[in-house]
Amino acid sequence: MRHACLRRYPRVEHDFPVEYIVGSQKFKARATTLGGCGLCLRTSHDIPLGETLTVVFRPGKQLPKIEARAIVRSRSDKDGVGIEFTSMRPEDHQVILRFIHTKMEEKRKDLRAPFVAQVAYQGGSFLGLSKNISAGGIFIETRESVPIGSKLELRFHLDDGDPIVVALGEVIYIVNKMGLGVRFVDLSKENEDRIDAYVAKGIVELAKAASAVPA
Repeated sequence: MRHACLRRYPRVEHDFPVEYIVGSQKFKARATTLGGCGLCLRTSHDIPLGETLTVVFRPGKQLPKIEARAIVRSRSDKDGVGIEFTSMRPEDHQVILRFIHTKMEEKRKDLRAPFVAQVAYQGGSFLGLSKNISAGGIFIETRESVPIGSKLELRFHLDDGDPIVVALGEVIYIVNKMGLGVRFVDLSKENEDRIDAYVAKGIVELAKAASAVPA
């Protein structure tokens, strides 16, 4: 699923059944990836690029069934069929985003303590926590209400002992009562490299922890 919306929303690998409807025909498939903007599907049905369809799925046993309109954006042997959501209820989108962030936290297994980010924007300032970061953006845990599209000035320390990171960001999505998804719009190459190194270190720590778990 290699399309532009993946740069806006998080995603996780997750296996669950999906029913999709093309015209008057119903098909069954398995999702392999769930993102805030779409799904990757494994299906034997040949769905052409640009096809519109309805998908119905329940990402977790305790979650409500979600129905969305979607369009086929990509096909590959590795990822399967990549579909992008084009219409769904806002409350269902919140269910998906909350589920994804919960799964991401479970995967990290609390190996890394969250760091504090100082956030300033036109409406004021606040402190939020984060350990979900990449060179493209950051998720800030907060209950502050900040509108989508707001421009933020961010200041935070990584664990490398170097000077504070200063970046400008834009709020691109909100997870109610959890936090803000922020895309970096101005980040120096030096700080980008530091964040890349921080993320790579976390991946190594996670791999070591996984290998230490008895089979």
